[in-house]
Amino acid sequence: MIFSGMNNTLKFAIYIVVFSLIWLVGEKLIGYQNTIVDWLPFTSLLWLILIGVFYIVFLRSTRRQATKVVYNTNVKLLLTLSIYWLLAFGLVKWAYFLFVNPDYFNDLIIRGREWLTLTATSEENFENATRMMDDFLQLPVYLGITTAVQLIFCLIYAFLFPAFVKNK
Repeated sequence: MIFSGMNNTLKFAIYIVVFSLIWLVGEKLIGYQNTIVDWLPFTSLLWLILIGVFYIVFLRSTRRQATKVVYNTNVKLLLTLSIYWLLAFGLVKWAYFLFVNPDYFNDLIIRGREWLTLTATSEENFENATRMMDDFLQLPVYLGITTAVQLIFCLIYAFLFPAFVKNK
């Protein structure tokens, strides 16, 4: 195996980051980050659910190595995995949106304005929504909000999944 001597938690964090980067590039190639951005919330949710699969596989691999499974230990392991993953993926997202897909936010704003043109009930409504969109769709703000959402999923996974792990 590629990472045979590496800490299991760090190894799985790397797996998740690589999977997430492949997912981002796949979304871009398919068009979910520009032409068919309407589907982006659904693909992002699917991605977060698939991250949960990595957490389950991680728990299973640690269960094979441990003599006794303890809920608190598994929670700590998953929280550590979450910290590694969130920090590394935050850097990957920053580099991705800065260098690989720098037009991402402009594409979302253009698509959002098109949608608002069709649905806004008044000119004031349109202007307020456009201002909010312009404020949100900037790299630092976007990274902060998406990382917070990912953290929420990480906490749910970290506290929920160990409850279903049983001793050998």
